[in-house]
Amino acid sequence: MNNLALLLGGICIYWHGVFMALAIAVAVIVSFILFKLFKNDSCEDLLNCILLSFPVGFVFSRLLYWSCNFEEYDSIGDHLNFTRGGYTLYGVIIGVLISAAILKILNPKFNAGAVCDCIAAGGALSIVIGRLSAVFSGDNIGLVIKSDKFHFFPLTIYNEQRGEWLLAVFNAEAFFSLIIFVALCVLFAKNSNEKKGMKGSHGDIALLFLLMHGCSQGIFDSMHVDALYVMGNSFVRLQQILGAVSFTVVTVIFAIRSFKINGFKWIQVISPLVALAAVGITLGMELNRISYHNFIRNYSVIFICMFGEAVNGIQIYKTTLRNNAESLF
Repeated sequence: MNNLALLLGGICIYWHGVFMALAIAVAVIVSFILFKLFKNDSCEDLLNCILLSFPVGFVFSRLLYWSCNFEEYDSIGDHLNFTRGGYTLYGVIIGVLISAAILKILNPKFNAGAVCDCIAAGGALSIVIGRLSAVFSGDNIGLVIKSDKFHFFPLTIYNEQRGEWLLAVFNAEAFFSLIIFVALCVLFAKNSNEKKGMKGSHGDIALLFLLMHGCSQGIFDSMHVDALYVMGNSFVRLQQILGAVSFTVVTVIFAIRSFKINGFKWIQVISPLVALAAVGITLGMELNRISYHNFIRNYSVIFICMFGEAVNGIQIYKTTLRNNAESLF
């Protein structure tokens, strides 16, 4: 599709940029709604974190993209030409976490957990909108689909430049991000039920977002033909690595918390091992994909591994729930 939305003199406004701006606006609005809806005292903490996250997230998003695409930039001017795109979602996530950490250090009373929870939920919905922008930008796409019976949207999308039908991975990512958003909202409601008391901790929603989003990246980044590769190689994908680190670290955090609350139980040992097994099997399928190109089998196994790890992480999280739990941050 034509990416150009509007031409004002010499200024080009693209649909991709419109969708990105809308995604940011939705993330901010939803974050504030959730922050007030679940009776946090003041929006000042959230506002400060959002304002700081814009420049910090922007820098890290750009730096991560640069680290995987040095060859695209011929000069300093190219590096500073921000209108040409080149950003990563995990850079934004890292920017939010760093911003929250900075504000917590500067102000020990800063409620980093509650702030990150709201931003995580708002961010999940914004990812839905951001992924759909690929309809116009042509990124986040998968393999060429040659069979005519699969040439229909939303499963595939026609690329005019290449003259081919490509797997519309971005639609699946948008759908799963919507599921993540709904799940986080449900957890928000349960954890803030005054009749039952605070069952979870501040920061839990953010951790569960990192868990579920990390698992989704383990699946979908493997399907991208335009994925970001670390150090210019053709195998190690940045988003998959960061996704694996995210869900593994979150699983370990929940296991440690479960041990502190409940004493030793075998699930606290098994859950991190399941996360590591999911990483190992996925790595094996990636190697197999390069050698044998068995699309259906490889991605079926990866999907099972990532879905299993998401369930595993949620199960170990459930063992940490208690009334009036202390805040994570």
